Amino acid sequence: MDKKVLLLANIIVPLVVGAILYAIVAPDVIFVRALGSFLGNEVTSISQPETAFDYFVRYYLMDILWGYALVFALFLCLGNNAAIGKVFIIAFLFSTAMELLQLTAIVPGVFDIWDIVIEGFAEAFAAFIIIKLFLIRRL
Repeated sequence: MDKKVLLLANIIVPLVVGAILYAIVAPDVIFVRALGSFLGNEVTSISQPETAFDYFVRYYLMDILWGYALVFALFLCLGNNAAIGKVFIIAFLFSTAMELLQLTAIVPGVFDIWDIVIEGFAEAFAAFIIIKLFLIRRL
């Protein structure tokens, strides 16, 4: 498989799956409300998660998917010669900044330190995959 196609798949698939999951389990988030408004659909809220798995999916899985996709997107944009450490740091700082902005009125949302931790792990995992699939083979 072409490397560009593989990179794009690691960006598009997590973004689409994350968007679908948001629409199913978290219709009350800003992203889904904006999409519903754009499409002319009313968004209804769902009940709170009942199990630990429900809680994980509702509050962390989409962040994991989107953090993972962010690292691949940065790697693609910065070029295959980009230092993966630099890509990871940019992604982690961006994710952290977006979470910290939720403490202000600039970005509505709820600040959660665990979002930063979980996204950091997802971004590190994506960097590890990039190293294994794209960088080690070039050596």
